[in-house]
Amino acid sequence: MLKTVITHSIELESADAVEEVLQQARIELGNLRPQAGLLFAGIDHDFELILEKVNKTFAGIELVGCTTDGEMSSIHGFRDDSIVLTLFSSDVIEFKAGVADKVTKDSVPLLTKAVEAAKTDMISEPMMCIITPTGWPGLITGEDIIIGVQETLGESFPIFGGFAGDLFRFEGTYQFCNKMAYTDAVPFLLISGPLLFSVGAESGWMPIGERAVVTQSDYNVVHRIGEQSAMDFFKHYLGKGDSYPLSEYPLAVFDKDDETFCLRSSLVSDAEKGCITYTGPIREGTSVQITHTTRDEIVEAAKKSVDVAIMGYPGSHPMLALCFSCTCRKQLLGTRIGEEYQILKEANPDLAIAGFYSYGEIGPHSRDRSAKLHNDTMYTLLLGLD
Repeated sequence: MLKTVITHSIELESADAVEEVLQQARIELGNLRPQAGLLFAGIDHDFELILEKVNKTFAGIELVGCTTDGEMSSIHGFRDDSIVLTLFSSDVIEFKAGVADKVTKDSVPLLTKAVEAAKTDMISEPMMCIITPTGWPGLITGEDIIIGVQETLGESFPIFGGFAGDLFRFEGTYQFCNKMAYTDAVPFLLISGPLLFSVGAESGWMPIGERAVVTQSDYNVVHRIGEQSAMDFFKHYLGKGDSYPLSEYPLAVFDKDDETFCLRSSLVSDAEKGCITYTGPIREGTSVQITHTTRDEIVEAAKKSVDVAIMGYPGSHPMLALCFSCTCRKQLLGTRIGEEYQILKEANPDLAIAGFYSYGEIGPHSRDRSAKLHNDTMYTLLLGLD
């Protein structure tokens, strides 16, 4: 048995919001007790109060989560400054929450140690990890997080999640594990048992122009692409000028198979040096290509993300869709942001949905591949027992 319950409050006062989600949960759960939960919350809420109330109501719950750049659910659709609490109750699935704290300077060994400790406390071998890391691009990267988990659980171990957000303020994010709120941590939820899952990762951005090779880079700072500076590479396709809306033209970073790619969003550019700083590492020798999209294609990609996950689902009745969508999508859609959720809900009216807008997404392109760091992507994870 597996029961999933999604609760969502749009109350601005934290005391009212947490009471509403807990009241919803009590009604939906009945006599069942939740073993685990995912908490996504607007940055201006009182996290200590929320965590205290949730843990008091559901003693011993394995809880992880984070602040966001916006929340979504099949109850209220897309919202800012709200609380989404997703609960899991099962007699066949095991959950274990863990956290690596103060990860900015030494993320891989700290995360590896935390995952090993959590795994030791589990009866069965974990089969999946959901993760909600600190959302500061450049300080800790998705690659570091993926490696930290893989050191213990294996290179192909399924890892899913999104970086914490703070409504695009870039002042500081919060991460949750059980009763505590952190500012520089990687919470994770290990899951074991006969859980079925499938994934869909779609962005709507398509490569344009010629593919080229990065010839000079310093981790996430790209200096030269081919025989040109990184800025001149963009000028060649976008025209002359001193500045460009580079966030609208992320780089497609191709895998070794030269077919699939992850997107990398730009953070800043230096016209004098000709370099561009990205949200994740782009190493020398990597094949890249400029990408472009439209608002219509961004919205349509949300639907395709869920459609791909549904087509790949190994059972017949998925119970829950966890969606991690990039904050860049939200910024570019602007007043059309509600359409991203609406189109996927209309196409799948019976599917329960919970998720948030993140500062980067983590997951594989497909269930048989290793996890990657994504930007500008709508990532969908379907879960169920049959």
